[in-house]
Amino acid sequence: MSTYVGMDKADRPVALFAALEAEARALVRHLAPSTMPSPHLSIWKGVVEGTPAILVVTGVGKVAAALGAQFVCDIFHPRCAIAFGLAGAIESDAQRGQLIVASGALQHDVDARPLTDAKGTIPSLGTAVFDADRALSDKLRLATENVVENRQIVGSGVILTGDQIVTSREVRDGLLRDFPAGACFDMETAAIAQVALQNGIPWAAIRMISDAADENFNLDEVIGFGIDTAAGVFDQIIRAFLRDLPPGEGR
Repeated sequence: MSTYVGMDKADRPVALFAALEAEARALVRHLAPSTMPSPHLSIWKGVVEGTPAILVVTGVGKVAAALGAQFVCDIFHPRCAIAFGLAGAIESDAQRGQLIVASGALQHDVDARPLTDAKGTIPSLGTAVFDADRALSDKLRLATENVVENRQIVGSGVILTGDQIVTSREVRDGLLRDFPAGACFDMETAAIAQVALQNGIPWAAIRMISDAADENFNLDEVIGFGIDTAAGVFDQIIRAFLRDLPPGEGR
């Protein structure tokens, strides 16, 4: 049974989600590893900047992300969910290191037609885009702008999530024709967003551009960028976000 049952919502943890340890390696230094049995998840917990927090490295992909998010909802009853990690850009000349605060997220590889009228729509929910919580997103963006030297690298938009690493201009541009509001590509955010929505938990997300989602994709470079650059920036952003999160907000 969860130890958070009956706890005041203001004292429940903020749930933080990353797919890769490379993305979370700086942030985990502020937390302690959890020995709680889980479905092969890496979990850390503690207090960061005065805020109770649970950090979960889910593994890559929508199923892994959804599994991790639902486990956290069931066991820890978080006040909100925050996803972070690397992402592919929507154009080949994109600047590596650009930061995208999610306005929403959708699953670009869901196509349930003729049960639905359009690609991306989840039949049971009747929607494609899961809107991020506005208040949390505004605070996440403010924290991001206060951390980076150049605020011009911070943007917002819909994160396109699917179970593939996009490494082709043809595939990338085809997805953008289907979903022109897309701001970047990842493999987890929309899955976490759907779990949050169906559990009545507000969510927000931030992604850092690591590659152009084209034929120049280089896995070693992307992982190296995550370790050497992105992880430290995520650590600063999340800590700044938690520092300014009032008790009880995000319920």
